[in-house]
Amino acid sequence: MKKIILLLCFVFICQNQLAAQIIIGPVETHNVAFTRHDDYSPGDIAYANTTLTLEVKTGVTSPQFNSFPANNFTPKNYAFPSLTSASQVTYVRVTFNDLVYPNPSLFSGYYPLSTVVGSHTTISDPNLVVYDPYPGRYGYGVDIYCVSPNQYTIRVTKFLCYICVRPPVSKMAGPQKDIALVPNPSMGESELYYTAEGRETLSVNVTDINGKIIKIYTKDVEAGLNKIPIDIQNHLSGSYLVQWKSSTGKSGSLKLMKK
Repeated sequence: MKKIILLLCFVFICQNQLAAQIIIGPVETHNVAFTRHDDYSPGDIAYANTTLTLEVKTGVTSPQFNSFPANNFTPKNYAFPSLTSASQVTYVRVTFNDLVYPNPSLFSGYYPLSTVVGSHTTISDPNLVVYDPYPGRYGYGVDIYCVSPNQYTIRVTKFLCYICVRPPVSKMAGPQKDIALVPNPSMGESELYYTAEGRETLSVNVTDINGKIIKIYTKDVEAGLNKIPIDIQNHLSGSYLVQWKSSTGKSGSLKLMKK
């Protein structure tokens, strides 16, 4: 009987020690500071008298937001995970609460953030352009500079654009019975199945919902079924457009969904 009691006590102690070891604490983070410091002053044509909201997202963490008014040099901190894998990419997106065009706000797509000191991320997005009314069209451009470890400077420029036109909607040249995306939806890896009539050169662009090109492929194909890998694993879940054009003049586009 004593042996049984001792055995039960031993099992109980081991369970408590094991539970204590597997308790997962909060994810360790470090602060990364962003400061808005535009190159232009009030009165300059390129001065952007508008508030910018910067969204930052890393991996599966929830997005973080901060607002940056014009002529306000107060740094804003974001909590970045201290431990990240080499495959994790930090994405940024900007929104402008434009004084003339307040509803809806102007917002960009997601752009990968450069993390090397001295490098910068340029956000030039068709969704940051005011197309109407005409005349008087204008837009915003953003550069985010990595000036030192964990320190970024945001620079906003306003530009006039009297000849800007909305991005065209892709139109298919004809039925696409000889082309498909497999699998679709996917986790980021798909193949473009293309049946060629002979030797051709196929150009493929992958764009996000804002029209930004994220992948470019060029491949010489032979008669019959050809499979071109499409890899968007390092990009966010959502809708993408795969545009293709053959040296024979045929072209088209297919919608690709990433889970």
